[in-house]
Order: sequence, then structure tokens, then C-alpha cells
Amino acid sequence: MAHRGPFVGRAAELADLREAVADARAGSGAVLLVAGPAGIGKTRLVEEAVAGVPDAVPVRWGRAVDDPGAPPLWVWRRVLQDLPGADVAADAGAGAGTDQEAARFRFVTAVTDALLTEADPEGLVVVLEDLHWADGTSLRLLRHLAGEVPRSRVLVVGTSRGSPAPGPLAGAPARSLVLGPLSEPQVGEYLAAVGVPAASGPAVQVAHRRSGGNPLYLRALARQALRPGRPPAADGDGELRHLVRTTLAGLPAEVRELVAVAAVVGEEVDAGVLAAVTGTPVPVVTGQLDAAGRAGVLTTVPGTPGRRRFVHAVVRDGVYADLAPGLREELHRRTARALEDAGATDLLTAGPVAGHWLRGATDPGSLRRAARWARRASAAATRSIAFDEATRFLRLAQEALARAGAGAGETAELLVELAAAEFRAGRFAQALRHAEEATDLAAGCGRADLVAAAALTVHDVASPGIPAVVARLSERALAVVTGPGTDAVRARLLAQLAAALAEDGAVHRADELSAEALGLAERCGDPTATVDAVRARMKCAPDDLDPAERLRLGRTAVALGQATGQPLVTLWGHKWRIDVALQLGTMAAVDGELAQVAALAEATRLPLVRWHDLRLRASVEALRGRFDAALELNDRASELARGDLVEDRSALGMSHAFLLQLALVTGDTARWDDDMGRTLAGAPPSPIVQVSRALHPLLLGQREAAAARYAELRGQVAEPGFASMVHGVPIDLVPLVEAFGDRETAAFLLGHLAERPFVSGGAGIYCSEPCDLYLGRLAAVLGRRDDAVRWFRRGVEVAAAAGARPAVVQCRLGLAAALAGSGTDRVSTDRVGTDRVGTDRDLGVAATAARQALEEGDRLGMPGPAAAAGALLARLRADARARDPLTGREAEVADLVAAALTNRQIADRLVLSERTVESHVRSVLAKLGLANRTEIATSRLRRRAPEG
Repeated sequence: MAHRGPFVGRAAELADLREAVADARAGSGAVLLVAGPAGIGKTRLVEEAVAGVPDAVPVRWGRAVDDPGAPPLWVWRRVLQDLPGADVAADAGAGAGTDQEAARFRFVTAVTDALLTEADPEGLVVVLEDLHWADGTSLRLLRHLAGEVPRSRVLVVGTSRGSPAPGPLAGAPARSLVLGPLSEPQVGEYLAAVGVPAASGPAVQVAHRRSGGNPLYLRALARQALRPGRPPAADGDGELRHLVRTTLAGLPAEVRELVAVAAVVGEEVDAGVLAAVTGTPVPVVTGQLDAAGRAGVLTTVPGTPGRRRFVHAVVRDGVYADLAPGLREELHRRTARALEDAGATDLLTAGPVAGHWLRGATDPGSLRRAARWARRASAAATRSIAFDEATRFLRLAQEALARAGAGAGETAELLVELAAAEFRAGRFAQALRHAEEATDLAAGCGRADLVAAAALTVHDVASPGIPAVVARLSERALAVVTGPGTDAVRARLLAQLAAALAEDGAVHRADELSAEALGLAERCGDPTATVDAVRARMKCAPDDLDPAERLRLGRTAVALGQATGQPLVTLWGHKWRIDVALQLGTMAAVDGELAQVAALAEATRLPLVRWHDLRLRASVEALRGRFDAALELNDRASELARGDLVEDRSALGMSHAFLLQLALVTGDTARWDDDMGRTLAGAPPSPIVQVSRALHPLLLGQREAAAARYAELRGQVAEPGFASMVHGVPIDLVPLVEAFGDRETAAFLLGHLAERPFVSGGAGIYCSEPCDLYLGRLAAVLGRRDDAVRWFRRGVEVAAAAGARPAVVQCRLGLAAALAGSGTDRVSTDRVGTDRVGTDRDLGVAATAARQALEEGDRLGMPGPAAAAGALLARLRADARARDPLTGREAEVADLVAAALTNRQIADRLVLSERTVESHVRSVLAKLGLANRTEIATSRLRRRAPEG
């Protein structure tokens, strides 16, 4: 059962790996995942592939292990050892004032940069074994690296059982190589190479059947065949374990005992630890390890003197399974004690110590000991930005304390820790459930501090049902947190309650509470409380706040974020200031704040900040009519959402929302895909989502489906908070109101928008047009022609001043439609007088506005408005011709009068008698109710206006 032997088969796979090494050295790196069942030869294939790599190319190896106490990022620790800038054990700063996501991403990018630097100029090969056991943080690091290596000289080769891309690696840009069993001829080639007698015919068939073509099992069978006697037939793991027992039986008793201890200690063992557990001197232990190595049970770990590992996990599992339960527990306890001395100073050992105590504990004292070490391991994982693993260790501590019969206060304290860890790991529902449990226990034993801590664990999560629970926990905490020295905590609880109520639509109460929270936080001067209160204040109907106050809050957030190392807080501050600048139309201020956000994205490289930078710039570019640039930025934001922000489903939804808003402006749905409908269907039913679900079919021409969706939400529009929390809700209702002639809702929205004037808004999703455009459209629905015209005229001026060219097109189109409609309505008889002159003037302005909308819409790429303007212009021309009361000859004469020709000149031009021309002129004056030739000229000039 030797670790190495002849290498047979795998020619194509070996060529693929060697080609990948060469490509990486040439500058085209990759992540290649080798998958297959246990013992199929994944590691051996990789060893053969890298054996020919030049000495100048570093090859770094890492390996995950199947131990519950394994420290986070274990698979990376040996890879990154002594690599400048990639210390996985560094304290990344996990305090309450630190932005956890920012810290995690800084760590990930630092490791990535260190590996890319190491790869120049000769290349770098990183081998990560047994990824199926790797922790989530390790896999996320690999996923991030996978996006960077294609343009580098780094080749990462990972091995795993089952799926080539476990867990967080699903969908990562990586190639897969799946290994199958050896063929019967390849089995025969192996047996002949190792010298098995009669390695042909029936013997090969039997070996192939018994091993299943698995190289690990085949090596075990071949080794046994070279010894006297044959083991009984078995299959798979059972066959191998039988062969392991047979092998061990031939070793001295002290070596067998040492191998048993090693199976308890872990897949990798250190001679010093084994010496401490067994009470045997290190030199003696080293000799026994060498004997186990010669027997093919253990092998050395390259680059780490004194360490050994089992040749395969299946071998260790077999040895461990054969131990009596009582002996296993005793060995775990002895191992835990041996590791504790190192664990007192090295937090990386805390996890293994906790794991051994848990598997060996039989009394409350040992269980509490296990819990303490598990909590220390959780703290170490948090410092390493491994939030999933921090949660795992706290669950181990929870299990241990429960078995030890811990009291309410002790259990509540641990549950608060667990809830906070789960929230950091993105497991919001589980975090909230444990926060509720902690609140009940803490309230029962009078621990107001834990009641408050539990209420503050989950925040800024709008998923259905969560805000209501957060609000309830916050109210319970406020009821017990009173007295001197509690101002900062009460400010945070008030902010938490306000934010939760705002998410649930209780806007009025949320507004009052957020104001109270901010006042209290600013008086006590606590930075964390101030950050929480500012965010809550801005969440509670921000459009109702005075712009100067919103600018102040934004400035406060920027300063606090910079002072406390929280780039997301800084980002929110800049975004709030952008929103105010858009509302006021101060575009220079918008550009200045956008530059600050871009600098923040470049400095932090944090995915969420980069995503917001792209989203903000896309929305402002679209406002200015630079649709190609806006779409390119939106695509980049969408790509980022599918990669680094894949766990946040709303991030991709914002890219779909952008495309929906773009279609409202341009009339073009060509870039839509089926994902948009699926995203809308799966999103929480917030007001903006409900409105978008009705707009989606309307823009696709599915009027009945749109009407049904609109009917579902129409009754909610006037409810408190529905139209005020998100800028896009009232304005996105306008096309639905127009489509279905809903005058009642139009009247409500007109009043709502008139009280909140803005030049634009909605930065980060899609910047809206000036409110005058929407007011004009709503007035048109209500039949208020003069108001509509006034608002459309003002909209043209406001949009032009802001550089919002698409809004200018839409306002001109609205103006043209309003004026054109009024002309048709007001002329209903043949009598033509001053009313007719006024109507003709309106129609002339309408035609000019429609022509300008058509031309600018074509230039910008707005096919919908351009088509509408063209159709309106054609109708105006046709109506002008249809309404003319003059005969064809009279119209000719009138036009020549307007051209300042005399009757004699007209007669010569038309080959008529002068008397006939005079007769036509008198008829024109009578039909048009005019007094003289000058009025004829004026009338004809006005009539030509609709012709453009």
C-alpha cells in the first residue's frame, strides 16, 4: 500500500494540466478543478503534472481537512505562509465600529494581490487539495481569485470529491476535469509494473472488479498480492479498511497504538503533539511514524519536518472507526489537554481544542471547557473575516453549554454572540430567531444589557416579516434600558425601531422616532449611535426633510465614515448629497459628489462601493441622454452583482430596474430578458416592486396583464407611506394612470408631487425627469389643459438647464400633445374669429414642439417618443388641411396675397382675369371673417405653422 507507485492512464488529463501550467507561465492563468471519488488519483495526477515545472516557478500546496475544529482558511494557510501581504492570521479588525464587509474584502484583495505579485515573472502554481472540506471563507477567496487569474501567471489547481465546484464556487469562472476509473488494460499495466505474479487474464479481471478501477484500492490489492495469503473478497472502502487492518496487524503494538492516536488527533499530525498525548519521547515517536510510513499508512508532509499525514482520508477513517468508543473519548481528552498549552497563545489551536473536548467530554466541567474554547475559536475566525466559521464554532459552544446545563444568563449571552455572527454571515432569519430566544432568556433573568444587544443584532434587512420582529425587539429593549449612562444605547435602539417601522410602512411614527434618535445621539456624542441615527433619519421619508438638513446629514455621515473606518457609511453620505443636488438641479455638485464616490471605490476596492459607483454614474449618464455609456455602466454593475455580490439578490434587481426605467424613457425593450420577469416575481412586494410588476407587462404590450396588476395595487396608492418612501413610486405610477385613464389616482398623485418639487431624483437606479413633466401628464389625464401646458413649458426650461436632454424631448412631446388636443376640442363650428386665430397659434407651437421632439429623439436614440412625435406631427398636418374652409383656388389666391403679390400679379401667375382674382379675395375675406389683405397674410402664415 505504498503511497507512490507506477503512474498509468490519465494521458489526456495529464496533458491538459501540463498545458494549463504552460498557459499560466505565458500570462493566461486559470482555475482548474479536478474532481472524482475518493482514491481516484486526483493528487497523484497533480503531482505528475507539476513534477516538470522549472525550479523558478513556485508550487504552493494547501489541503483542507475533515476536522470540526479546523481553523478557518486552513486550506490557504500553508499556501500563504511567508507570502508578503497575505497574513491570514492578521487581526482584520472585527470590532463593532469596523465595517465587516469592507474588512473581508480588503483581506481577499490583499491575498489576491500577493499571489499575483508572486507569480511574476516566471509564474505560480497553487494546489488546493480536498476542497469539499474547505470552509466557506476559503471558497469565497478562491472564487474571487478565479475572476482575477485569467490575466495573470497564476494557475490554481483544486481537487474535490463529488461536484467539481462545491458550495460558493458554483458558477465561478473555472475549468473542470472529472476523473473516472482506470480501464481493465490500465489495471493490468499497473499490476505488471509493480511485479504482481500472473498479472494478466482472469487475475486482471478480478483485480479490476475488486478495485473498481480505483487506484487507491488497486494499490492496496497489489500490495497484499505481493504478500503470502489473500484477504477475503470485499468491495470499495470495506476492501481498503480490511487491507489496512491486515497491514497494521503486521506492525509492532506500539506503532499500531501510535497510528490509533494519530487517527484521533487528525489527518495531519505533529510528532511533538503525539509525544505529548502518548507520553513518549519525540525521537521514539518519530521512529514509530517512520515505521507507519514504510507500511504505507502515513506519509510525510512536504516542507514541514516532523509532520505526517494519512495517505488518504479513507485510511484514517478506517483506523478511527475500529477504536472502541471509550478509548476514542479518552484519546480526545488527552489530545485536548496536549493542545491547550499551545492554544493559550495561539488562537489557531482554539478550534481543534474545542473539537477534541466536545468529542471527549463526559461531564459538565469538560463541556464548559469545550464551550470556552469554541468561543475563542469563533473570535479568531471573526478576526480572520471568516464569518461562516465563527458561526460554526458558536454552534459548537451552544451544543456544549446545553449539554452542560447552563443557566439562562449564560445561554442568553452566547445566543447574542451567535445571532451577531449569523448576521455577519448573512443568515438573517437564523440570527433573528436566536436574538428572540436571547431576549426571552435575558428578560427573565433581568439582563437589560443583553436585551438591548439582542435587539441590535439584525438591522437594515427588509425581507418580509423581519422588520416587524426587529421593531418588537427594539420596543422591548427600550422598555428596560433606562437611567443614567444609557443615552447612546437608547439612541441606537430608537434608530433601530425607526428604521424597522419605516420598512414596514409606519412612516409617520418612524419619522418622529428617527428625529428623537438623532437628537439624543448628537447630544451624547457617541459615533456609533450617531451613525445609526443618521441612517434611520434618512430612511424615514427623506423627501420630507429640508434639503439643507439632508445635506448636513450627508456631510455628517461622510465625516463619521471616514473617522470610524466605515466606507459604506461614507458612501451613504455622498449618495444623500447627490440626491439633494439632483432635487435642486445643481449638477456641478452632483458631479463633485460622483467624483468622491469614484475615489472611494478606487481606494477601497470594496465590491458594494464599486457597484454603487457604477449604478450612480449609470443613472446620471442616462439623465443626460448618454444612453450607450449608461448601458455600459449598467452592464458592469450587473456583472459585479452576478459575481462578488451574488448573495445579494437585490443587486442584480437594480440592473433590471434600470432597464425598465430606460424603456419608459426610450420606448425600447430590446435589452430585456426573461431574468427581469423572474427577478420581479421573486422580489419582496414593496411598493416599487408592485408598480414595476404592472409596468413590465404594459411595456411589453400585454395590456390585460398590466391592468390586472394595476388593479391589485391601485387601492394602496393613497395609503400612508406607499407613495413617499421611494422616489420612483409616484412617478412610475404616472404611465399606468395614463394607460388606464385613472382620474382619481391622477388627482392624488398630482397633489402629492406638487408638494415635493424636484429637478430629478432616484440616483443609483435611474434618475427621473423633472416633476413638471409628471405634473403635466397628470393634468392632461384630468383634462386640465392650461395647467398641463404650463407645466410642460416649465419642464422644458428646467430640463434644459440641468442638461437632461431626454426630459426635454418628453416635455416637448407632452406640450405638443396638450396644445394639439386643445385645438381640436375648441374648434367645432365653421365660425372663425379670434378663437380660431388663437387655436392656429397653439397648433403652430404644437407642430414646432413635435418636430423638435422628433429630431432630438432620433439623435438620442429614443424610438418611442420619436415615433409618437412623428405621428402627432402627421396628424397636425392632416388636421390643418382638413379644417381649411377655402376652396383650392381660394387657398392659392390667399397664399399669394400672403406673399405680398398684387391682384394683377396674382392674375398673371394663375392665368386668371383680374376681376376673377378680386372675386376670390372678397370670398376669402368673408369666409375667414377678416377685414383686409394684411389679415389674410397673417392668417395664412399661421396656418402654415403645423406644416413645420
